[in-house]
Amino acid sequence: MKNKKNVAEQTYHFGKENRFKENICEDIHNDCISCGEDIQHPICPNCLAKAFSTWTRKFPEHKQLKAKLNPLMKHHNHTNAKSKPCVVCASPVHICPLCFTTHLYSLVKEAGLGVLASTEFLFMFNFDFKHNGYYQELEAYGGY
Repeated sequence: MKNKKNVAEQTYHFGKENRFKENICEDIHNDCISCGEDIQHPICPNCLAKAFSTWTRKFPEHKQLKAKLNPLMKHHNHTNAKSKPCVVCASPVHICPLCFTTHLYSLVKEAGLGVLASTEFLFMFNFDFKHNGYYQELEAYGGY
């Protein structure tokens, strides 16, 4: 009988164990380092950059766009905080797809690829689900 613990003590530890199991992702950084919003669609910049690079190959400005993208990718790859895993490759996601594609879109506009390319980009890389960002430009181009 001496090995039995107090029921209240057991309940206290049981509650702690359950909270730990439920909040196992508690120390994971779920917010975008750019906008501070919760990352709802965890696709990492590496996966998006690969798709973007594949898409830009058909344009003569491909090398210029890739050169402008490389510094951001190097910075992103050196961020070591724990975060949600990418649904494609399981690497950590520190920047939401909306912020990253907004940056990619600014590169497209700076390169002067034209309205047709801009519209195509916005259709293919649209993560503006709340319609607060580049969605208005897509509407202006006659999209959706």
